[in-house]
Amino acid sequence: MKNILAAQRYSHAIIYELTAKEINSILADIEIMSSTIKNESEFVNTVNSYLYPIDKRIELALEVSKRMTNKKIWNNLFNILIKKHRFNIIPAILIDLENEILASKNQVKVELSVAHQLPDNLLDSISIELKKILEKDIILKTKIDPEILGGFVATTDSLIIDGSIKNHLIKLLKMKSKNRK
Repeated sequence: MKNILAAQRYSHAIIYELTAKEINSILADIEIMSSTIKNESEFVNTVNSYLYPIDKRIELALEVSKRMTNKKIWNNLFNILIKKHRFNIIPAILIDLENEILASKNQVKVELSVAHQLPDNLLDSISIELKKILEKDIILKTKIDPEILGGFVATTDSLIIDGSIKNHLIKLLKMKSKNRK
């Protein structure tokens, strides 16, 4: 909980200083940083580790910021986090920062898991229904997951809508086993 609150303070400080022009580029930067963290699992631990000299850790973090549009913002943040030995909260900062920016634009990211590739018109229909439910503009990211068998599972940071065949079958089996008792 302490890390989440600290992450929120850092992300709010960043948002406070952003211009309207920088907001979209910050979202692109968040994608780059999130991708780096996801693809290089030890990156955060290495940058946060006392095993390496502070200048080497800063150098490593700044290497990532070279690929970002808002280098000055990220360089300042990385320097502060590394010097305070708080770089481990960078994933939470990124999540909070992205959520705050999207909320200010009345948008929400939705990961839509489907069993197989769906036609665009069906994805549009699902997106329209999700927009009605969530009362926000939808940024839809689809993911193929054959285990759900059919239907879909829509996930946001705070909500899961499970309309999968797998889920319906599990519920049906539970009802049948209850009725047999």
